[in-house]
Amino acid sequence: MPYVVYAFSLLLGLVLGSFLNVVIYRLPRHESLIRPGSRCPGCGTSIHCYDNIPVLSWLVLRGRCRACQMRISCRYPLVEAITGLAFLLAMWRFGLTWPVLVAWAFIAAMVAIAFIDYDHMIIPNKIVLPGALLGLIASVALEPQRWWVYVAGSLGAAAFMLVLAMLWPGGMGPGDIKMALFMGAVLGAHVMVALFAAFLFGSIAGIYMMVVQKRSRKAKIPFGPYLALGAVLAVLLGETILRNYQSLYS
Repeated sequence: MPYVVYAFSLLLGLVLGSFLNVVIYRLPRHESLIRPGSRCPGCGTSIHCYDNIPVLSWLVLRGRCRACQMRISCRYPLVEAITGLAFLLAMWRFGLTWPVLVAWAFIAAMVAIAFIDYDHMIIPNKIVLPGALLGLIASVALEPQRWWVYVAGSLGAAAFMLVLAMLWPGGMGPGDIKMALFMGAVLGAHVMVALFAAFLFGSIAGIYMMVVQKRSRKAKIPFGPYLALGAVLAVLLGETILRNYQSLYS
């Protein structure tokens, strides 16, 4: 595949990652995602286009606002870089096919959900509910003969999380259930990989927080970031992981 395609994927992810920073900041605050344009949260000065180049502008300005010199969090370029790299990997995985568009949209949603849940401990309905519906439509349109796999994956993942929420009050919330519904609609059978990875990463993080950070076992930890990480892993490598796992027993 021509390198220009990979370069385009990376660039598109970086640009969309810049927009996702807006979504992550404004959506939980019920602010418009379009107006006003990008502004410094400190002095309110509009950010010029040459200061809004993903990752590069942050590096050139050394992580500070040009007008007031307020420090700008390194998380902004981090979100951009994560999205750009994930888009690049999706192109490597799917190539120039329709599924790569679904993968890009899914990855973008997962990045936004992960950081919103980390900041506010909420998984926004405005992302997961339309995402579940549109994701299921796209999955069935791409593989109409396997429509039942995506329906079963969506409902099965949501039911699994619902059972956990009932058995573990306070550990799982309604947002996690709806996010699982969204994940299954896009991933189908690969949602098993996503959920396993999410619980694995979440367990490791929980042990670290208790042992190193001395946090209580009852401390609330947002699970959305781990679901999102597992989902992105599954969309990129789910088929390979499942095939290798099945080969162990064949």
